[in-house]
Amino acid sequence: MAELYGNFTKSLDPKGRLAIPVKHRNAFPEDQRDVVYITRGTDKCLKAYYANEWQAFVDRIVNMDNDSPIDKDVLVREFIGRASKSVFDKQGRVTIPSDLIEYAGLVDVNEVIVVGCYDNLEIWNVEIYKSKQPAADEAIKRLLGGSKKESASN
Repeated sequence: MAELYGNFTKSLDPKGRLAIPVKHRNAFPEDQRDVVYITRGTDKCLKAYYANEWQAFVDRIVNMDNDSPIDKDVLVREFIGRASKSVFDKQGRVTIPSDLIEYAGLVDVNEVIVVGCYDNLEIWNVEIYKSKQPAADEAIKRLLGGSKKESASN
């Protein structure tokens, strides 16, 4: 499994082409550096996977033990049905389909943030990403606890 980490601000051109950061591309398994699978995220962002991780993601959804077939259908439709397989061009760019650009709030946006999330990449509108930070900070405090100094003062 590739370990994708770090974040980079990249240009998104009017044709929906995005250069995936070299550091991230080079972290993909060597035999999987020519294609990326892009789908919606659970937040207002996009997720990008190299082939093995895409298959693992699809398998998790398809094999999900869920009491409601309707819920499973929604997940299949929204994540698999909206996915796009994109081949890297010579400049290391992938093309994001217009429906996914719309979903993630990337219409008329020149720059995006590409975030390595261990086994996938997230592609964000910079403003939406920044707006999520206060909630992320609160979640971190709740999940990991505050520092000892903060705990002592409470």
